Amino acid sequence: MKAQRIGFGLLAILVLVGATLSFLNTFELKETEEHVGFKGEAKTNNLYAARLFLKSMGIPAQRQERLSTLPDTDTVLIIDTQRYTLSTQKIEELLAWVDRGGHLITRARTPDNDATLYNDDEDADEDEAKPTASQSKFDPLQTALGITLGENIIPEEDDLPLQLERPGYPKTLEVDPEFFYALETTAAVQSQQAYQNNAWLLEIKRGSGLITLAANLDFIENAAIDDYDHAEFFWHLLHGLHPQPQNVWLIHQDDLPPLWKLLWERAWPLLLTLALAIPLGILALSPRFGPLQAAPTPERRRILEHIHASGRFMWKRHQQGDTQYPAFTDAVEQLSPKPKDTP
Repeated sequence: MKAQRIGFGLLAILVLVGATLSFLNTFELKETEEHVGFKGEAKTNNLYAARLFLKSMGIPAQRQERLSTLPDTDTVLIIDTQRYTLSTQKIEELLAWVDRGGHLITRARTPDNDATLYNDDEDADEDEAKPTASQSKFDPLQTALGITLGENIIPEEDDLPLQLERPGYPKTLEVDPEFFYALETTAAVQSQQAYQNNAWLLEIKRGSGLITLAANLDFIENAAIDDYDHAEFFWHLLHGLHPQPQNVWLIHQDDLPPLWKLLWERAWPLLLTLALAIPLGILALSPRFGPLQAAPTPERRRILEHIHASGRFMWKRHQQGDTQYPAFTDAVEQLSPKPKDTP
């Protein structure tokens, strides 16, 4: 019996060793790279890498959820959104801030549906590539600057990256704008960047300030700021007005604040009134504390009460006493026993 157990144990060990050798000869351990996307704040903030780059360059930069107030004029304001939450009044305040010496860097509001940018059908109608009035929503900023969108441009691969030159800078910068809607304007432009006479970035002098309007700001977002000379070109754009910006505000989303925050900012007197009125109202409408009163025991009513109530109703409401009394006496006579004849 003991010899059989030892034999089974040796057999199990041989099977395990053979399986291990077969696995090692069949499979090989290799390292592969897999794109897992951004994590943490970089997953929701497209300008996270830009903020880290600016801080590494000694330029204070901070993230802003929304443009509730305007910074000092020595601050560069970057708005990488469609500006849906900026009303006409807010745009006017923003332009007045630029006139006083502020520097605004933003992108054009583009059509919601960018499917035409990837349309490779050569037979497609060329008019479909142009943004229509229904596609391009009204934008107060572009209207004030006299800027309209032309057709979308996809540079040829052989032409990318584009070679750019900055005034007073000896190095030629390489930038890849990928695709863009051409910017068309009749206003005086200080400088521009273009591809085959199709402008994709405009620098417009306004008052004492400067507006840098790009067709898109993809080249400074997380996925592309480390490509080519994007970071260096971004640094030059920041210094387009101020030799040394004191601060940079980065706005990357158009989301409205939570409802409770809007209510507290705009309707706090109403909230305080409701906070007092609701508890007091509940206290006033609530029953008093104490033992529960027992419900009265139901009792059967006497037939005479029903007769009395019916008679009273007929007598007073319908004035039928002259008919009720004879009917009652007739009924009594019919029900009363008749007297027997006596001998």
